[in-house]
Amino acid sequence: MDKFILEKEFTEGLKLIKMNPFKDERGEYVKSYSDRELALLGINTKFLEDNYLVSKKGSIRGLHYQIKNPEAKLIRCLKGKIMDVTVDLRKDSPTYKKVFKIILKEGDNRILMVPKSFAHGFISLTDSVVFYKSSNYYFPGDQYGVSFFSNEINLDKILKQEGIKDKIITEKDRNLLKLEDQNFF
Repeated sequence: MDKFILEKEFTEGLKLIKMNPFKDERGEYVKSYSDRELALLGINTKFLEDNYLVSKKGSIRGLHYQIKNPEAKLIRCLKGKIMDVTVDLRKDSPTYKKVFKIILKEGDNRILMVPKSFAHGFISLTDSVVFYKSSNYYFPGDQYGVSFFSNEINLDKILKQEGIKDKIITEKDRNLLKLEDQNFF
């Protein structure tokens, strides 16, 4: 039985993976990472760090990227529900500046592979816990971003659909430039 199944590839490298749990009378076993098995799905990324984020409902994180030290990420929602948002910043890509929105939630056994040169962030649609692997270290001097208030993201519509009245966002993220006002790499 395959432990990982490619559910969807949105564009080159941006992949939604389904983890295939083993269940019996004791409960459930889920392999959440295997370098060897993910390589069979074309994911040959060496990950250097693990990160664990606890967020309140309405929290907005990102959209962040690094230029000199780009990082790929492998995202999983352990608790609650998030809308993960990525933007393809690769100028030579047919999906350059395209926004991808993917729901990840507790118990769905899905992980999202975000390749290098994508802006990444998420909105906590409920109180949530997110775990992600990163292929590079965090370099504060190489931190850039895209505003969640960009027209193509349509944040107000998302918040209204999810019944979120209060946004929680850092001043730094609130002041990021909109997607339509930026050129990349």
